[in-house]
Amino acid sequence: MTLRVAVYCRVSTDREDQINSLDSQIRYFTEYINKHEGWELAEVYADEGITGTNTKKRDSFNRMITDAFQHKIDLIITKEVSRFARNTVDALYYTRKLRCENIGVIFINDHIDTRDSDGEFRLTIMASVAQEESRKTSERVKWGMKRKMERGFVFAGTIYGYDLCKGQLFVNEDEARVVRTIFSKFVHEGKGAYTIANELRADKVPVSAEKRMKRWSAVSVTRILKNEKYAGDLLQKKTFTPNYLDHRSVRNRGQEEQVFMKDHHQPIIDRATWEQAQQEWIRRSGMTVTKTRHSNAYWCSGKLFCGLCGSRFYIRSKKLKTNTYYAWRCKEAECRNRQINEKALAACIQFALQSAELLDASVLNELLQEIHAIQAKERKPEDDAGFQAAVAHIEGKKEKLIDLLLEGEITKEERNRMEQKYNQELLRWEKKRKETEEKEKKGIAEEDTILQIENKIKDILAQKEPTRELYGQLIERVILYPENLLKIYFKYEVDPILVGYEIKGRGGGYQTCCYLPEQ
Repeated sequence: MTLRVAVYCRVSTDREDQINSLDSQIRYFTEYINKHEGWELAEVYADEGITGTNTKKRDSFNRMITDAFQHKIDLIITKEVSRFARNTVDALYYTRKLRCENIGVIFINDHIDTRDSDGEFRLTIMASVAQEESRKTSERVKWGMKRKMERGFVFAGTIYGYDLCKGQLFVNEDEARVVRTIFSKFVHEGKGAYTIANELRADKVPVSAEKRMKRWSAVSVTRILKNEKYAGDLLQKKTFTPNYLDHRSVRNRGQEEQVFMKDHHQPIIDRATWEQAQQEWIRRSGMTVTKTRHSNAYWCSGKLFCGLCGSRFYIRSKKLKTNTYYAWRCKEAECRNRQINEKALAACIQFALQSAELLDASVLNELLQEIHAIQAKERKPEDDAGFQAAVAHIEGKKEKLIDLLLEGEITKEERNRMEQKYNQELLRWEKKRKETEEKEKKGIAEEDTILQIENKIKDILAQKEPTRELYGQLIERVILYPENLLKIYFKYEVDPILVGYEIKGRGGGYQTCCYLPEQ
C-alpha cells in the first residue's frame, strides 16, 4: 500500500535568509520521502513569515488539515514540534484529531511518531518545551523594543499624515492637509466624526490603502482626532499583548508602563488646536470617571463592535426602582444601530457556546480520562539488581581469561581481544544504566505536567453554571448588527456563529429567545 505523505514547513519571518531556509527544508523532505519505499509525496505545505504559536493565520497549515480530513493525506512529516506548533494545546488538538482519522505525524528531529503508543505522551513534553521557548523569546523581544522606545524609536506601523522611515516620522504634506481639514471641521465648524467622514467621501478625498484605510469612516476620523502624534508628541505601548500564544493586542489601561515623549517630532496641528479638540471631544462624548470604571470592569469590555460604523460599544446604566438596568450601545452618537441589554447579550453568548459545543463536559471528561490512561501506563525501568548481575557476569568472564592464558588454552593476543570485547559490553551496560536514570527523572517531570493539566480540567468541570468571566475568556469579539443579530468570534479554532434573538415580556419578567438565522 502506498502512503500519501504530506510535508509541512514553516519559517518564522519572511526575510530572504529564512526563505532560503524554507527551500532547503523542501529539498530535504523530498529526499527523505524518496528514501522510504512505498511513500509518495502528496504535497508540500509551507507558511512563510507566520508565527507558530497560533494556527489561525497559517493558511497552508489549515489547508493541510482540511485535506487530511478529506482523506487526501495518509501521513504528515515535519522537521520538529516547534515548526508544527509552539502552542501545546494546538499540537495535541490537531495530532489527536488526525489520529482519529488514522493519520500520523512524524517529527523527524524530535524522533516522535504519533502513531506510536507513547507518541502523544512525548509530544506533550516537547510541545511544552517549544511553548516555553516562545515565552522567553517574547520577553526578550519586548525588552528590546522597550529600550528602543525610550530612545525615541517609533513602532507605530503606518500613520496617516506621516511617513515612517527607520523609526522616524516625516510629515507627508498631501495627507497632512487632510488632517488639518478634519481638525478644523471638528473644532471650528462643530461637525461630528460621522459627518466629517461623509463629507470626505463626498469630496472624494483619497485614502491610503498602504496605511490600512479602505474608506473614510467615523472610526478613522475619530482615530485622527484623538492621536497625540499630530501635536508632535509620541505615546507608545498604547496596546500590549498579555498572552504571547494568541498575539492578541489589548488596550493598555495601566497594566504595563507606557513611553511618552513630548515634542518628539514635527507636528501637523498646533498645540492650541490639539488641546481644544481634546476638550471638545470630552464635552461632546460626556465622558465621566464612572464610564471608564465600567469599561474596565465588565467581562465583554473592548470586545463589542458596531456592525454599521465599526465603533466599539460601551455600557450605560439606568437605575430602576428595584434594580439597575445595563445596556450596550454604539460609541458613535450619530450611529443608528440598536443597543442590546446586558442580560440579552449574555444569553446570546451562552447560546453560541452551546451551539459550538465548547462547554461540552463530555469532551473535557474524555480528555481527563486520556490523561489518566497516560498516567497509568506502566513504566518498566531496568532493575538495578539486574544491572549489577550483568556486570558481575562479565567481570567473571574477564577473570577466567587469566586462568585460560596461564593454562595455555588461549594466546595473549586472544586474551587481549576477548578482554576488549568484554570491556565494550561493560560500557554498553553503563550507558543503559544512565539512560534509565534519565528516564526516571523525566518521568517525575512528566507526572508533574500531567497533574497540572488535570487540575486545570477539574477547575473547568467544577463550574456547573458557566460564569460571564468564563465567557470573557472564550470570546474574542462580538459584532452587533441591526435587526437583533450578533456575530460571535471565539478565541479557539471554532468558526464564528451568527445568533439572532427576540425579547419576549417586559420589565423583570422578560425572556431572551435565541436562534440560528439562515446565513
